[in-house]
Amino acid sequence: MKKEVIRVEIDLKKIFLTPPNIRREKITLLVMMVVLFVMFFGPICSTDIHPVKAVLLACLPALSVSWGWIVLLRSLFRKSEFCK
Repeated sequence: MKKEVIRVEIDLKKIFLTPPNIRREKITLLVMMVVLFVMFFGPICSTDIHPVKAVLLACLPALSVSWGWIVLLRSLFRKSEFCK
């Protein structure tokens, strides 16, 4: 038997701009940010870059990649909450 395909429109503004409101999302975001910060900061700390600049250089990609991960997880597992 063939399943019927249901088309759903996802509210992109809501899925991208809604802050994490579930405890699992908050923990996932925090863990991802810490892991990615360590990964990005490791190679930078052995160079001659000023420490404040090194922290900023490691924070920006860590924040953007971890937020992208949250958006991906939302679109896969919580799709019904972000429908139009």
